[in-house]
Amino acid sequence: MPGKAKVLGSKEIQIVLKVLKTPRDKLLFAVGLYTGLRISEIISIKMSAVFTTSGGVKNTLKITRLKKKNTVYSNIPIHPKLREQLASYKDLLDAQDQDDRTYSPSPWLFPSTDTPESHIGRIRAHNILTEAFDSVNIEGASTHSMRRTCLTNMSRAGIPLRTIQEISGHSNLGQ
Repeated sequence: MPGKAKVLGSKEIQIVLKVLKTPRDKLLFAVGLYTGLRISEIISIKMSAVFTTSGGVKNTLKITRLKKKNTVYSNIPIHPKLREQLASYKDLLDAQDQDDRTYSPSPWLFPSTDTPESHIGRIRAHNILTEAFDSVNIEGASTHSMRRTCLTNMSRAGIPLRTIQEISGHSNLGQ
């Protein structure tokens, strides 16, 4: 359908994961697939929103969204498969911290490689994912495909529409 991002199938997801170059980029893709967040919301996730102070993965990701004049909160359960990927990513970051004494941990889940005190830019994240989709010839795929795939899979799994609406941040079911 023109104007709508492609819903990715499981084989396409596996192919994309194989071509993404870094653990950060693979996690970027996975977070989109398992949370249904927009790319601008994904890149702005802080480590403290995902990990406990002792380093474990939280059960719920709390997202704050500004909607017109209101602030809307979404509590997104962290899927067990995403929990595994987040824990592995954290282990990788912790190992990097121990290997490099000059390494300063970033507050961001997806830090910029140029300036770790900032998160990766929306355009950079878009380019990383678009290059992956293009390299495996998935037509119609975009960063919004992760969101559409997540929400479609939730609906197919029988999750109530009201719950999907709350997770997605849509103000009504017609969006």
